[in-house]
Amino acid sequence: MTPFSMFLALQPQLREAWHLSNTATGCISGSYFAGYMVAVPVLVSLTDHYDPRSIWLGSTVLAAAAAVGFGTAASGVWSAVLFQFLAGASLAGTYMPGLKVIADRIGGALHPRHVAFYTTSFTIGASVSFYTLGQLESWVDWRTAVVLMAAGPAAAWLLTFGGLPPLRQGSDLDSRKASMPSAGSSENRDLTPSDHWRAVARSSDTLRYVVGYACHTWELFAVRAWLVPFLVFCEGRMGPSGLARATTLAAAISLVGVPASLAGAELTTRIDRRRLVTAVMLASMAASVAFGLTAASTWMIVLLMSVIYTATISADSAALTSGIVAVSPPDSRGTAMALYSMAGFAAASAGSFVVGGFLDLLGGESIANWTLAFAVMGAPNLVGAAALARARR
Repeated sequence: MTPFSMFLALQPQLREAWHLSNTATGCISGSYFAGYMVAVPVLVSLTDHYDPRSIWLGSTVLAAAAAVGFGTAASGVWSAVLFQFLAGASLAGTYMPGLKVIADRIGGALHPRHVAFYTTSFTIGASVSFYTLGQLESWVDWRTAVVLMAAGPAAAWLLTFGGLPPLRQGSDLDSRKASMPSAGSSENRDLTPSDHWRAVARSSDTLRYVVGYACHTWELFAVRAWLVPFLVFCEGRMGPSGLARATTLAAAISLVGVPASLAGAELTTRIDRRRLVTAVMLASMAASVAFGLTAASTWMIVLLMSVIYTATISADSAALTSGIVAVSPPDSRGTAMALYSMAGFAAASAGSFVVGGFLDLLGGESIANWTLAFAVMGAPNLVGAAALARARR
């Protein structure tokens, strides 16, 4: 995950160096998620037919290459878009395929705690990326700092290649398929790709979780894309926080999502998942407006509200992912996860771009405009809550 913030953490500096508008900034941020969206239906669907470990290993190589390319060759909007796109495509081959790696080796249904532990590693990785790049950039020039971030995927490749044996094509894959719940006769194990997609399309609950996740990621990644510029805006208005740089603050704030996501997953073992997700989405929508208003207050209120808002954004992350695993057709789970990820990161790409364009449309950064921008980030929660409220228990 170390290359994740290679543009996000450097936004204030690169916006000035490259003379970027908010719209151009949103375009570069969104291209990461666009790369994910384009690659995920292919890469995740392949996990229904092949050991996802090999897909995962290849994608870490792409992540390292994207970081090196951005650090050495990015010089403006379109070159930055290209390397961000490649980095996003690499995530498509590691995030959901990584969850499938775990599912294939555990056998049977994943417990919500398994999913929660895995999904929070994404949040930890994103936070570490912000913090590490922010620290490196204070010691060396930004290009060297970004190139050094390629060490993360390289280390991940070594750990997985050396520590996780591949599934044996004969016995392991067959036993894994045999352990999965079957929707019918043994012929379900020989479904074609189009059969997998049709099975997913016929599952209304799967589609509801796809919609819910799209609304969730619109907000989650729009906030991650624009949190550093918002904190820099607050610094310009209030002066330095006296605690840390904006990138370090963003990293610490993002880490709040870890206990929030774990708590949400734990609650799904006690209460109805759909009711939990619906309540969290409505709370997050209200928190989005409140957070934007904090720019008119003090640093203490900004930081307190950022913790509350981050917690509400993240509290349904693991619950949504465990939900798609639970309700999707068992023999087409990889395809369902591909659609889930594709829709989610399409929304993430759109959200990052729309917020930037919206700020430019309103005339730039101000307290009122930031409040409206955060309201735009949180508004899709209404759609997600409506969709999940109608899902079966």
